[in-house]
Amino acid sequence: MSLPPDFDHLVIAVPNLAQSVEQYHDLVGVKAIPGGTHPGLGTANALLGLKVEAGSLEAEDVSVDAHRDSYIEILGPDPEQDPALAASRLAGITEPTVQRWAIHPADFDAVVTSCARSLQPAAHSKEPNVDLGEVHYMSRRTPEGTLLEWRLTRRAPLALGGIQPFLIDWKDSPHPARQPMPVVGLERFWATSTDVDTTSRVLRSLGATIEVEAGVTEALHATLKGPGGSWTI
Repeated sequence: MSLPPDFDHLVIAVPNLAQSVEQYHDLVGVKAIPGGTHPGLGTANALLGLKVEAGSLEAEDVSVDAHRDSYIEILGPDPEQDPALAASRLAGITEPTVQRWAIHPADFDAVVTSCARSLQPAAHSKEPNVDLGEVHYMSRRTPEGTLLEWRLTRRAPLALGGIQPFLIDWKDSPHPARQPMPVVGLERFWATSTDVDTTSRVLRSLGATIEVEAGVTEALHATLKGPGGSWTI
C-alpha cells in the first residue's frame, strides 16, 4: 500500500482520550504519547508514529524515523476545558472514528487559491469544485513546553464526510512526527462513498488519491498493526 506523497496525518476522534489510549495499547501493543491541548477548542491529543509497512514491530519502544513526517493523532475532549467547547469538533463521536486526514502540500497558498477559483461562477475547469473552507491559524504547547504553530483549512460539515483531506502547513514549527514516539504500521487506508467517481475525482484534484469503495455512506477506514496485533477502525 502507498500513501499520497503529501500525506501528513490521520485524525482518530474518540469520546474519551485517556480510555482510548489505554484501549489502543491493549489492541496493538504500543502506547500513544501525550501531544498537548488545544486551548479554547476543548480538545487534547495523543500521538503515534506511522509506518506504511508495519514490518516487524517487536517492542513498544520502537521509535519513528525522524524524517518520516506522518503520524496518527488521537483526538478527544480535554477534561481540563469546558466540554461544550469540543462539541462541534467531536459531534457524533461515540466510538473511535477515523474522522479526517491531512495533507501538507509544498505550496499551501497555491492549492488554497486554486480551489477557491474552482468555486467561482466563471470557472470552466474540467476539475471538480473543491471547497476547502477557511484558513485557520492554530497553536499548542507540547508537554515539554515547545510552542507549535500551524495553519490549516477547515470547513463544516466535513467535506465528503471527512474523505476530502484538509490542508496543513506547519510553518516554522518542528513537525510533530519528528520526535521519538511509538510506531504503528498502516496496513490499509481507504474510504467508502455513495459516489465513488466524484469522490475519486476530488481526491485526484488534490493529489491525494486513496482507495475508494462503494458504500452506503461517506466514511474513512484504517487498519493499524503493532507488535500486539491489528485493529481496523
